[in-house]
Amino acid sequence: MLSARYGWVLAVVTGLGLALAFPYPGLHFLVWVALVPMIVASVSGSVRRRWCTGFVAGFVWRIGTLYWVAHVMITYSDMSATTGAAVTGLLAAWMALSTGLVVLLVPIAVRHGVTGATVFASGWVSLEYVQAILPFGFPWSLLGYAAGGSIVMMQAADLAGVWGLSFAAVFVNMAIAQRIVLGSRSRPTTVAAVVLVIAIAGYGAIHLAVAPSTGNLHGLETQGLRVAAVQGNVEQGRIWDSNELQSILTNHVDMTLEAVRREADLVIWSESSVPLRAGLEADPSTRETLAEVARHNEITLVVGSPHYESLPSGEWKATNASFLVDALGEWTMRYDKVHLVPLGEYVPASWLFRFIHPLVDAVGSFHRGKVKQELFADAGGGIPPFAMAICYEVIFPNHMRRQVARGAKFLATITNDAWFGDTSAPYQHFSMAKLRAVENRRYLIRAANTGISGFVDPWGRVLKSTEVNRAALLLGEVWPSDQRTLYGAIGDAFPLLCIALSLGGVILYIRRPPAPLHAIAGLTDKKMKEKK
Repeated sequence: MLSARYGWVLAVVTGLGLALAFPYPGLHFLVWVALVPMIVASVSGSVRRRWCTGFVAGFVWRIGTLYWVAHVMITYSDMSATTGAAVTGLLAAWMALSTGLVVLLVPIAVRHGVTGATVFASGWVSLEYVQAILPFGFPWSLLGYAAGGSIVMMQAADLAGVWGLSFAAVFVNMAIAQRIVLGSRSRPTTVAAVVLVIAIAGYGAIHLAVAPSTGNLHGLETQGLRVAAVQGNVEQGRIWDSNELQSILTNHVDMTLEAVRREADLVIWSESSVPLRAGLEADPSTRETLAEVARHNEITLVVGSPHYESLPSGEWKATNASFLVDALGEWTMRYDKVHLVPLGEYVPASWLFRFIHPLVDAVGSFHRGKVKQELFADAGGGIPPFAMAICYEVIFPNHMRRQVARGAKFLATITNDAWFGDTSAPYQHFSMAKLRAVENRRYLIRAANTGISGFVDPWGRVLKSTEVNRAALLLGEVWPSDQRTLYGAIGDAFPLLCIALSLGGVILYIRRPPAPLHAIAGLTDKKMKEKK
């Protein structure tokens, strides 16, 4: 049995390995082995020790991937470095709770071969899913995003979404841990893990083999749609400065006119690209200017701006919105953001967080949009229905899937990542958006204020992308699609199945506590002697 000292060390090793698996540096292969030290350290010992081991690993991991939260808090909320670090630590601790809980299953998982590995992987996915659907959900660093860091392994996301990739990564980690702890007795799990990896890799290789080359996509039978993503590169400190409004709009309009000259059909601006504190409705001049750009050039325009409407109570309802201006210059559609950023666009249970009052006051309170909203489209401009996601909500797998099920032919996401500064967050954010394209087998366009803007094809390949913190106009072609995927059909069925399996494992643990490891080892030795 490992001493407590080495258990803590192994927990930290796991946390660092998981952090390194996400961009940057994006050593995604580590996700297939990083959990092993934590699992080995948790095979024996008390419940308290196992939970602490998992919690430490989860906390180090989340600090390593979410350190940029402190940057946002300190830079934009007049918050002290101490308070910003404390808030980030609280977020990391909240997310680490799930890692601590799932590690409680390690003793039974190690001792029950393939069944145990399945239960453990199911438990991990279950808690990832719960964190995603809770009112304060923050599914930022799901293991499946790191497992899908390889273009080959990514292809399996169309089967069970990011959840399936998370399951595979955890199962492989448990198989390796069983091999270390039990030796040859773990052979069935080892074989199952090898088969699983080969199946995922083979599935991906086949899909990539039949996919058109990235340089010959125009050879497809259907006509491609010319789309432009405008990256204005407006610093966060300038966005809401009223003195900068005209400069920001002029810059975006100039790039839009350049896109028109390059025969764009659809031009997409980023989140908050029309930074009117009172909303577009309160500025008829700006509305008419943008309408004239669309009408005169016969293009469809998508812009991001807050929306305000008066409630019967006399209060104002604010939403983070995107607007579509059709080729006739009509403001025909509005999309209100559904998934709001906790501590970014609203403060959950703000009365509990008065100690961080600068943040509470700075964030204010946005309202959620309806889950089911009309898909953006412009029949007159030849633009078929497409899915929309604003910033953070692109990390929720079901968000895009629902819109595809309702007829979206391609995907679009707008974001303002200027908050993140020179951190790894924009790269993490972009990597998660890519998986939405594969899950739904749809082209994805991403328009970001400060980067990364890009075009992703249905196989997760980045066709074009911009650098961070640089103004850019990105043009590309997308092909609308009606293709259906297994994930599109089953939705969240897989994580729900994982919940059932993990609950079954808990019941098994309660009714049949695992035998000590030395007893299993003794049994294994006895069988080996009998064979000889």
